[in-house]
Amino acid sequence: MAAAIPTLLWLYAAVSVVLLVIEKRTRLYPLYILKTAWAVFTVLAFVWVLLMSGATNQEFALRPASIFGELERYPEAFRACFYVDGWWLPLLAWAPLWAVGGWMEQGSQCRQTLRVCLAILTLAAAIPVLWIVRQYDWSPYTHFRESYTHAWRVARMGDYFLNSILVSCCSVGLVTILGSMSAYALARLNFRGREAIISTLVGSMAIPGFLLVVPLYVMMKSWSLGNFSFMDSRVGLSVLYAATALPFTIFLLTAFFRSLPSELAEAAALDGATPLQIFTKIYFPLAGPGLATAAIFNFLGVWNEYNFALVFVTNPEFRTLPVGLYNLQVSQQYAVNWPSMFAGVVLLCLPTFVIFVALQEKIVAGLTVGGVKG
Repeated sequence: MAAAIPTLLWLYAAVSVVLLVIEKRTRLYPLYILKTAWAVFTVLAFVWVLLMSGATNQEFALRPASIFGELERYPEAFRACFYVDGWWLPLLAWAPLWAVGGWMEQGSQCRQTLRVCLAILTLAAAIPVLWIVRQYDWSPYTHFRESYTHAWRVARMGDYFLNSILVSCCSVGLVTILGSMSAYALARLNFRGREAIISTLVGSMAIPGFLLVVPLYVMMKSWSLGNFSFMDSRVGLSVLYAATALPFTIFLLTAFFRSLPSELAEAAALDGATPLQIFTKIYFPLAGPGLATAAIFNFLGVWNEYNFALVFVTNPEFRTLPVGLYNLQVSQQYAVNWPSMFAGVVLLCLPTFVIFVALQEKIVAGLTVGGVKG
């Protein structure tokens, strides 16, 4: 009887998939599987970088991926946790249950029961992984303080981090103010040439950024206010980022302002409000989700930008984090201090990861508002 269980599970899985194909329920499942696999791969890559930032050079040279090699012990761990063979049984049983769940009516008792079964099987499959993690020797990965101290102070990643914060916040604030005012004018005000301006802005988004490096370099070399030069300064870099981000911001916010009700502006105009007051007191607060989405995307773009920061800032005091990380990589490649380089990678990626996790709902809300009318 025990030998027939795997055969029955395979038959169960095959019948479930065939029924779902007949009912056309499997169209999105391959996409879900691909997205889940990519997300798991990305998280594991970041975890590996985080672990390597706390290791030593010797540990990195001898066992660069030892923790993932421990996953080969999964059958042994399953046997040690449940005292039975057949570690693949929960995985094989999980697939048909998940497939049949698409068959059930949304919110039905059977669907909820299947979800409980899936949670139990997922927990059973995860317990051996936790056992492997508990048995693993973590002593080589305890040098976080040395790596991050070296990256923050000696490699000056702390100064570069502060420069990136200042440049990102200034450029995002500037592009949010200018972009929102421009988008409101293009969306709500009627004037000659409005459609031509919108078409020009949309067309400018198709120009690759590296094609702008030479003309912008020639222009910024001659820009100055008294003794202040926009070239080789954080202010000039912030203005440059804001200017290049304006087309996308205006394009995004124009669609958002068009989705807002026009009756509010008409009522405010009857009360004697000026167009500027209508914008600042009515539409600007209502555009919060769209402004948040534009600000988040612009912040991430500025935070990770490398080419403009490399060309337009040559003073080491004003370097941003991506340029500083590249310099750290070049220097540590010959100094054989890989953990410090991984610490710099974590410092660069951590704000991006935190922003996506903490503000993902605002990003989705800002992109979907206005997509459905009525």
